[in-house]
Amino acid sequence: MAVLIQRAQILLQQGRFEDAFTALRQHLSTNAHDTEGLYLLAVCYLETGNTAEAEQVAANTLSFAPYDDRFLYLQSRIAFIKNQYNEAIRAISSAVAINPHYAHYFAMWSQILLNKKEYEAALRKADEGLALNPEDEACLNLRSHALFSLGRKEEAFSGLHEALEHNPENAYTHANLGWKWLEARNHRKALEHFRESLKIDPNNEVARNGMVQAMKAKYWLYRQFLNYSFFMGRQKARTQWAIIIAIFILTQIANQYFYPLYIVLALMAISTWLITPVSNLFLRLNPYGRYALSPEQTKVSNIVGILLGGTLLSGTAFLITGINGLLALCICTGVMLLPSAGLYVSERKKSRNFTRWYVWGLALLGALGVGFTFLTNEPFNIFVTVMLIGVFGYQILANYILTKEG
Repeated sequence: MAVLIQRAQILLQQGRFEDAFTALRQHLSTNAHDTEGLYLLAVCYLETGNTAEAEQVAANTLSFAPYDDRFLYLQSRIAFIKNQYNEAIRAISSAVAINPHYAHYFAMWSQILLNKKEYEAALRKADEGLALNPEDEACLNLRSHALFSLGRKEEAFSGLHEALEHNPENAYTHANLGWKWLEARNHRKALEHFRESLKIDPNNEVARNGMVQAMKAKYWLYRQFLNYSFFMGRQKARTQWAIIIAIFILTQIANQYFYPLYIVLALMAISTWLITPVSNLFLRLNPYGRYALSPEQTKVSNIVGILLGGTLLSGTAFLITGINGLLALCICTGVMLLPSAGLYVSERKKSRNFTRWYVWGLALLGALGVGFTFLTNEPFNIFVTVMLIGVFGYQILANYILTKEG
């Protein structure tokens, strides 16, 4: 039966998960409590996105093998995927207590702390891992991330170059270096490393997404948006909300006492939602850029392009004809730009489904509002009013999702 385990390991490395499942199930049919087979089975489930099954395997195995650190590590990974960071730390600390000599466990711990925006603690854990294995690539990359977030950029770049010296063919390190150059406002160097990463691993989504951002960063306005995004991304959720609320309060004060500033702040707030899909529209004119966009990015840019065109055409038609139905159409297509631009704001399937239905509900209200206006000549009827309130609520909801997952 050891042959089946070896076969499953090879199949996992090749990404042939269904074949690996077959070999592992055959092995476990006669060796139900074999921890090596169960560990590989849980990894298989994780690699195929089935976290619930992986969690069940890990929990069941720990019930009869409570000191197998590998399954505590898996529990940490699963909790991390579910954004349950405190639970993830509990599990990985237990794994380290059992096996304090494996550098990759400290890399996992560092990654969790980075997502919690606890950069000093993340740096310490990465250093602990490197003390065990100075060439551990995960620890080297995570250490550089923590250093960069702490403002120690030279040390961060030095660590990444050191990682590339150990392994110049590491796609993850090249992608990481690309993002750091992008955050350091050098999109040309960022592009070089994203290209190198994709040469090594054409399926590297981190590098592909970075390539898209770097190509759009050649535009001055988009660079300012990126700088703002990086700044907000380094802040904890509480600080992010404080900034959002402060901008909202400042906007209201400006509306009362200095209207030009109100217009500027309102345009800035709207641009943070629209600039990504609108810039994707321009990127699609690039013979290479259009291939860099994911299907979801292409879909959103299509929707935004249609709504933007509808807003401009209906607005122009209203100015010419004075028909209130066209004014309602202009208002509804214009405000629908905001929720449509954030259709895929979340990385989690459940949140995405909720967002999608929310946006469809707003679109239905808008359609009813436009139809009602053509019948009654009232552009701000009940349907349009409820849709406008819903769009405002969407901005709060989307910001909550982003800060919770960030």
